[in-house]
Amino acid sequence: MSQLTPLKQKIKSIETTKKITHAVRLVSMSFYSRLERQNASLQHYKKNISQLFLQLIPHIPDWKNPILLPEDILDTTPLFIIISSAKGLCGSFNSNLFRYIERTFLIEEYQTPTFITIGQKSTKFIIGKKWGEIETSFNELTLSNIDSISNNLTEKICGKKIYSSVTFYSNHLKNFFIQIPSKTILTPVNIEAEKNLQNKNNVEFIWEQSKEETLNYLVSRYLKSSILDLLFQSLISENASRFLAMDSSTTNAEKYLEKLTLQYNKSRQALITQEVSELSTSLQK
Repeated sequence: MSQLTPLKQKIKSIETTKKITHAVRLVSMSFYSRLERQNASLQHYKKNISQLFLQLIPHIPDWKNPILLPEDILDTTPLFIIISSAKGLCGSFNSNLFRYIERTFLIEEYQTPTFITIGQKSTKFIIGKKWGEIETSFNELTLSNIDSISNNLTEKICGKKIYSSVTFYSNHLKNFFIQIPSKTILTPVNIEAEKNLQNKNNVEFIWEQSKEETLNYLVSRYLKSSILDLLFQSLISENASRFLAMDSSTTNAEKYLEKLTLQYNKSRQALITQEVSELSTSLQK
């Protein structure tokens, strides 16, 4: 029976792995369902902020903001924000994003890029590429810290240091089964293109404060809603990708367990038959 020990150990190891992948699958689905319920509210908030901001701009034709519309035409100080996962077990979520970045990332000699990384995987990726300095890094993105990270990013973009452009690299959820890596240019904002996407309503506003002060305040709200949406889409994509990866692993473990169990039973039966045969032969003698 000692010959069956390796098979028994394999079966036990795969059963343990199956329990882990099944548990991670359930947790991922729970997080995904929770995020999906909140997604509608976030999209409604982002849409209303964008509409209000773009409806107010025509009231001040000469208004310009150095954050949304930087004057650096050559884009000498771009900021790149990379959003990945902190942990593995999420299939090709990170690898697809990093391959996409390698294909689309381009820096000229006169440009000095700065990076902000969200997730340990993206930090390791940028350090390995040596494309530029990592100004800030966040270890992971979760539902509990998504608001604080969005506030932090908004403060950096609206701070004393003016970036010539701000670009996000992240995953976007096309549907539950497909997560697409994407490049989103946050600034400079193409205001005319944004206006065409909004509903054109002629609304009269009552200005309790100066128009410039109101618009400057809305800049941070407009940026935060966009950043929050990008972080949220990456987080919901990560959980969908992790569920699919763990579901596939659990299914494969079940198939492998079935084959190993069958092999174990056959080997065990063959050994029992052999022992019975040897015992019968010895008794006959």
